[in-house]
Amino acid sequence: MLPGWAHGVDLEIALIALTVLGTHFVMSASQTMLHRFVGHRRIGGRMFRNHIDFHHTCYAKGHLTSAVYRGEEGNNTPFFLIPTLLVGAGLFFLLPLALFLAMAGAAAASFGAHVYFDKVYHVNGSVLERFAWFRRKQQLHFVHHLHANTNFAVIDFFWDRVLGTYRAPDEDAR
Repeated sequence: MLPGWAHGVDLEIALIALTVLGTHFVMSASQTMLHRFVGHRRIGGRMFRNHIDFHHTCYAKGHLTSAVYRGEEGNNTPFFLIPTLLVGAGLFFLLPLALFLAMAGAAAASFGAHVYFDKVYHVNGSVLERFAWFRRKQQLHFVHHLHANTNFAVIDFFWDRVLGTYRAPDEDAR
């Protein structure tokens, strides 16, 4: 039997783990939906034009990768940080400190992973290319560049299945 305090610790660890996982899934879903509805719709205004004119122009069929990342000029990713910070600021006042710190750390890690993966998918010779899981995600991302109304996710492509925008890699994605 565990002492009474240990049950409380177990519950807190479980709650923190759920907060971290839930935060990542919310961040991932938000990234996917913002990409779809702001980055690929005229209603997105400047963000739409940046995304299409720079990222999708730099990385189109025939040149999906380059020696170095060539998309900084039209990078919209920092704008996605604005709603994240606003939600985080509100949650600071609602969550206990331990859960807020878990949420903030998970949000930062998830956001950083999105930025990192979106770049390394397009760089020749990434150290991650030795992993099959990375090559699969890279293929799914390249499908998006070949068929812009599909595969809006960057990390968790199951969101595209949920949204009905998933497309498996086919011969033209290679």
